[in-house]
Amino acid sequence: MSQSKPEIEPDPPKRFRDFFVLTSGGVAVLALLLVTGAIGLVEWMTAAVVMTAGALAFYVGSAPAAQKIRTAEVLDPPQSKTTEGEDTAIESFIAALPLPALLVSPAGQLSSVNRHARRLFRLDETATSVPAALLRQPDLLAAIERVSADGANERVEFTQHGDAEVWMAHVRPGPESGSVLSVFEDLTAVRRAEKARADFLANASHELRTPLTAIGGFIETMRGPAKDDKDAWDGFLDIMAQQTERMKRLVADLLSLSRIEFSEHRAPSTEIELVDLARATSSGLIPIAEDAGIKLHFDAPDHLIRAIADDDEIAQVIQNLASNAIKYARRGGEVQILVGSAPTMADAATACSRQSVDAKRSLLLQPYAASGAPALWVRVTDDGEGISEEHLPRLGERFYRVDESRGGKIEGTGLGLAIVKHIMARHRGGLAVESLEGHGTAFGVWMPRLKDDASA
Repeated sequence: MSQSKPEIEPDPPKRFRDFFVLTSGGVAVLALLLVTGAIGLVEWMTAAVVMTAGALAFYVGSAPAAQKIRTAEVLDPPQSKTTEGEDTAIESFIAALPLPALLVSPAGQLSSVNRHARRLFRLDETATSVPAALLRQPDLLAAIERVSADGANERVEFTQHGDAEVWMAHVRPGPESGSVLSVFEDLTAVRRAEKARADFLANASHELRTPLTAIGGFIETMRGPAKDDKDAWDGFLDIMAQQTERMKRLVADLLSLSRIEFSEHRAPSTEIELVDLARATSSGLIPIAEDAGIKLHFDAPDHLIRAIADDDEIAQVIQNLASNAIKYARRGGEVQILVGSAPTMADAATACSRQSVDAKRSLLLQPYAASGAPALWVRVTDDGEGISEEHLPRLGERFYRVDESRGGKIEGTGLGLAIVKHIMARHRGGLAVESLEGHGTAFGVWMPRLKDDASA
């Protein structure tokens, strides 16, 4: 038990001296401004009155009250005590935080938990004080114990909900001795982006290394064992040309994907007419379809379908979807490119991706536009072998080779659907797939359109 020292009164002569210096100094500065013509007489008098009043207020305000000597018995250090009002303020602060946060008492109880933290750790919304052990995170609990004991700050990364989420806990000493405040930062998106970047670099390196290795091997053979075998050279050169084309396609797709991702946050600003654009794009694919023994069918309404969109990117969407359909259609089969409009985005989603009752479906991109906005849609179907259900959700991933799920060896970079997905994201649209094994696959895209009295 100890006593605090008495408060010391301010020295009255010192207060008067400060008042005099402040007043005289201010008046002198104003006099100098008056003499030099910087201000007029009226301004000088007004400023002098204000300056004097301010100095007087300072003099009166610093006057001591009746001398008091505070004595108090101190049982604990001041920082170890919290009043009822302070407790309420702390709880209000934690509740107002936009991030999950909680306060652990010195006894190891969760004395304050906001709603975000309750959802994160799946705690009872009605419980007022529960053991910290209910967090069920050994590394986090160990950090809380260490901070409670030594008062040092710590950061702990942990996973939650079956490793589906990654969180960073910022653990700090609380307002009461032995208490601990923890605030949690969601790193799930950051870690996924890091993994996607690493996977992208690994896959791109692999895709480029494979044709380069083949070309290098043929060059070495042509320089060595087959140096004088000119007849074998023609076959080697054909394969090298194929591998070169493969690299060119991959580089073109990588550049296209990079360009689209760079501009994805900027909405398009030009107006297009979808029917003519889709018809012209489809006509350019007819020679490719004929070479593959596929009949290409195009169908669109007679009226105009207008939208704010990038015509090159929408043409690329149709071309990528149709090219994939041609690759996987049956020999002698048919690929359909259907274009239409709908009163709402929800109706468009149904029209372009829900036409087969028995088909399995996957929504690859949820549209950003409102479900009630007028919409347009494009549906591309093939009559190939279809895709098994477990592969459907992965079709928008970079470098995912669809031929691995459909069987066979079909050339492709694995970036076509990823490009489609990013283009539709920029246009606030959606992307979906439905497939029935043994009967074919259909991809559908839909996005907002401009209102037109002649359209649906």
